[in-house]
Amino acid sequence: MKKREFDIFGILLGVVIGCILGFFLSTRINIEAPDNLDETGGQVGNIYLLQIDKVSTPEDAKTIMDKINAKNLYSVAVFDNDYYFIYGGIASVSTELDTLKLKFEDNGFTTLVKKEYILDKPNAVLEDAEVNEFWNECIDNLLKNLNNEEIVISDKFKNNPINIEVFSFLLALNTIKNPVLLNEIRLNTYEVIVETLG
Repeated sequence: MKKREFDIFGILLGVVIGCILGFFLSTRINIEAPDNLDETGGQVGNIYLLQIDKVSTPEDAKTIMDKINAKNLYSVAVFDNDYYFIYGGIASVSTELDTLKLKFEDNGFTTLVKKEYILDKPNAVLEDAEVNEFWNECIDNLLKNLNNEEIVISDKFKNNPINIEVFSFLLALNTIKNPVLLNEIRLNTYEVIVETLG
């Protein structure tokens, strides 16, 4: 009898044994969601931004923002990675931007909902522990506010804020309940965080 190059019976037997072992092993493994997922299934630290445009010059950004303001809508231009991103909304869940997205689209703007992870932004200032702690607290408070949770500003930074602009926005977020104003202040807070930490 000739020895074949492929042993078909051996291959089939291996596949069958592998499937059986795989089945039994998979029933014993406890598959759970990772710890860093929130109740809605999103990863903690993700935000959703309603992007209106992306341009390369401040003049183009101002022109687009003027058009947006003329329609009684609000936006910010965030300079990041050599581009100006025009954002009209921010939320912790993408569906929260649906109404605002329709408003922009009804006024002739093309929109895109963009997901971004922001918990790594303070890594830009790792060499200064106090500055890093301040920015971590700011981002944590922004995320809490996006989830309609109460934000807490530590006494340490109430007495000596590292960045007065973002500190002012956080104080406003703690008191304002108007959803339109909240969106504007949240966008401004995000803008300062991104442009400062790059």
